[in-house]
Amino acid sequence: MVLPTMALTVSDPTAVAVSDKPQRTHAPARTGAEAIFQLLVACGVDHVFLNPGTDTAPLQEALVALSADGERVPTLVPCLYENVALAAAHGSFLVTRRPQLVVVHVDVGTQNLGGNVHNAMRGQAGVVILAGRAPYTVDGAVPGSRDRAIQWQQDVTDQIGIVRPYVKWAHELTRVDTLYQLLPRAVQLAASEPAGPVYMTAAREVLMERPDGGSVDLSMARRTRPLVSPAGDAQALDQLAEWLAGAQAPLAITGNLGRHPEAVQPLVELADTLGMRVADARGPLNVPFDHPLVVENVSEAVREADVVLLLDVDVPWIPRQVTPSAGGRIAQIDIDPLKETMALWGFPVDLPIQADTSKALPALLAAVERRASATARLEWTQRREKYAAERAARQQARAASLGGLRTRRPIAAEWVGAALAERLPRESIVLDEMVTSSDAVRRFLGRTRPGSLLSAGAPGLGWALGGAVGVRLAAPDQTVVALVGDGSFVFGSPVAALWAAQQAHAPFLAIILNNYGYNASKMPVLGLFPDGASQRADAFPGVRFATPPDYAALARSCHAFGERVEDPSDLVAAIDRGLAAVAAGQAAVLDVALAPI
Repeated sequence: MVLPTMALTVSDPTAVAVSDKPQRTHAPARTGAEAIFQLLVACGVDHVFLNPGTDTAPLQEALVALSADGERVPTLVPCLYENVALAAAHGSFLVTRRPQLVVVHVDVGTQNLGGNVHNAMRGQAGVVILAGRAPYTVDGAVPGSRDRAIQWQQDVTDQIGIVRPYVKWAHELTRVDTLYQLLPRAVQLAASEPAGPVYMTAAREVLMERPDGGSVDLSMARRTRPLVSPAGDAQALDQLAEWLAGAQAPLAITGNLGRHPEAVQPLVELADTLGMRVADARGPLNVPFDHPLVVENVSEAVREADVVLLLDVDVPWIPRQVTPSAGGRIAQIDIDPLKETMALWGFPVDLPIQADTSKALPALLAAVERRASATARLEWTQRREKYAAERAARQQARAASLGGLRTRRPIAAEWVGAALAERLPRESIVLDEMVTSSDAVRRFLGRTRPGSLLSAGAPGLGWALGGAVGVRLAAPDQTVVALVGDGSFVFGSPVAALWAAQQAHAPFLAIILNNYGYNASKMPVLGLFPDGASQRADAFPGVRFATPPDYAALARSCHAFGERVEDPSDLVAAIDRGLAAVAAGQAAVLDVALAPI
């Protein structure tokens, strides 16, 4: 199976720009804030997602002053709420692989980044966060000294400690003369695999201090690049190829492999060659949704497999639900095989290989091909055809059921996926934050192109709306659709996200799969207490929304198109209206009524 290419081009963060003009070694900077922006531009930062406060004034002034001088500065994206700013930077990184800047104010602004700090860490999103901190001085002897009472209240003992467990690197900027080293280092660390957020603080005195000579040295920024990721140890890959070639029931389990779209085709070719089934752990598009070797019953496949290959997956299975066969072998290819940020990981791995899967999989495929005798190829082909026939039968039954879904009320999540698949432009990007509706929608969504479906890569809700803003800015020619549960929509600060989309000219379509509550919070109650009082009384405290907000009206109040959809026969036309609004430059929200939980 050869995948079609996508118009979206993922930027190479290690690429060096070529220009006929000689690059300058220094840039004018009257203040530390101006030096920061000059350095970030030299490092390839295009956008600053800003939520301002009293401590960010020097940065705001620097943007205006540098622009007035004809200097290039990152494009400003004003954000009403900090978590939207971070989600947008996260979304942009998923498309470009280049970190963007998020600016927040002191400790409270840092705290308002919320669960999206967790998402950036777990989802390996390279983001540079710059927060103010309370000024050092109180007497006005130097510019930037304290001039408001809140600057005493915001002077906490360990501001960096708020995010310390979630960032790759953190530093307090205290000297203007070291900015030329520290800013490039921050961008490099954020972008280097495994990518992730970095965090810096700077007091106003530093942001307002004049650099020596009124300029900043750009030489370090021009020469600092993300690390080249490893392709994997050749001997270990050869050993893995031997295991796979001799396996009777090989299985690949993948989680975040599709963050590098170029890794998808080698996985498809490896699976097709071996007749190897693939279990997708519902991250980005790791394998085309319609691929004949995609597994639906993961637990059954894990039990049957004699060789399991873990590919960029955090949690391959739930041990209390299933364990691999005692005699099976488990191998792993992962840029972060030790999962060092997880206190308890503990999955058995016989052959852990640290590597970039987009580089290791082609080498692994070549090693398997070297073992492809005529007998082996016949066996692999027969296995592939067997699994493909089983999946084709399931898909045929599913397609037959679609007729009933088109008219079923309340609207079925499956019909949302099928209707969207009918109407989405070929070149489009979907963000998945549907939680408990995700599996049902994905079965009919029909995504096949690498990079055409993205996820936070983490369970913290409130990512997709802001993420859609960042994705649209990074891919301005693509249609962007955020699929969210009603809880995810609320967590995503929709007022702030829709306003940011309007301000940044980055419209997207949000489709709410509205089941009137937190189904993800209801399910554990049923799981732990299947015959409990909650089940008998059909009472689940805190999870049902008896009188939910009018999400369509909320959208309209934020200058977006908003529509409530209750009749399944109206869904396709409503999607068309939403997409038309986006094409005309307006964000859109469809509130689709599913069965209440």
